[in-house]
Amino acid sequence: MPAPRVTIAQVAAEAGVSAMTVSNVINSRPGASESTRQRVLEVAERLGYTPPSTRNGKRGRTGLVGVLTLDLTGEYSLEIVRGIAEEIADDERELLLNASVDAIRERDRIAFLANGLVDGLLLIAPVLEPETMQEVQAGELPVVVIDPRRLDMDLPRVMVDNYEGVRAGTQHLLELGHRRIAYIRGEEDHESTERRFRGYADALLLAGLQPEPALVASSNFNRQGGVHAATQLLTTQRPTAIVAGADLIALGAFDAAQELGLSIPDDLSIVGFDDLPQAAHSVPPLTTVRQPLRDMGRAGARALLSLIANQPLPTDDIRLPTKLILRDTTTAPVDIR
Repeated sequence: MPAPRVTIAQVAAEAGVSAMTVSNVINSRPGASESTRQRVLEVAERLGYTPPSTRNGKRGRTGLVGVLTLDLTGEYSLEIVRGIAEEIADDERELLLNASVDAIRERDRIAFLANGLVDGLLLIAPVLEPETMQEVQAGELPVVVIDPRRLDMDLPRVMVDNYEGVRAGTQHLLELGHRRIAYIRGEEDHESTERRFRGYADALLLAGLQPEPALVASSNFNRQGGVHAATQLLTTQRPTAIVAGADLIALGAFDAAQELGLSIPDDLSIVGFDDLPQAAHSVPPLTTVRQPLRDMGRAGARALLSLIANQPLPTDDIRLPTKLILRDTTTAPVDIR
């Protein structure tokens, strides 16, 4: 059985430097002192490190895959990154991870990474303003977008069936007997927000119910936004159930309901969207629509590795299914129990 190949991370750990420094040294780029350069080269030779550019004729000079996301503090991005890391490890590559924070820094970070630092780039829910989009499309760096905010991006992309996911969650509540079902939308600059809302609205229409504007509120994709939106709904409209456009919004609805003295699910049923790790650990555990975040990361990484290797993609539009995960935050409304 052949010995496993040495990775750039092993060289970096042995030499006491970062993977970026090893990449710079191996590819004769500036940025390392002469003593560091000699140490890295000695370790690489001693361990028998082979750069990816010499393996199996694959294109790529650095052995690094770049990942850029707006936020690295939440489970949403972290779960996607975990999937990416698992997939590129199988290809013996290393991950260069960066957070862009806003549209201006996003443009700067993309330009920085595209300047020969990585062999390909994965963008997680990027803003991609028109000027940035033009630069990405004009460059030669392979780029794949995971969970795009807009669907007019002429780039390979990975997303999920947002419409069907929320439709299924709303249908579940209808089957339990709920009729006053509220919906909390996510941020409006994501096209997924509108698709999820359409899933909710169409489920009601198919059940012979007209969506009520008063039962629809908006929120940021965070817990505090969910608290505010749910408090408004619960104090003015008193729905028997809430469908939330994200788990963090749903968990904010938890907080609002508890603050108002309501019991979940006896007084209020809640359905989320994402299936973040904390959804299974809420009390009670959250019924939610599973967005396969780790699988999205793996699918995006596989697509990018194909592009790096000059292999055509079967499709530029990769769509993964969602799944309704039934837990303990939904039950029949009081009047039909």
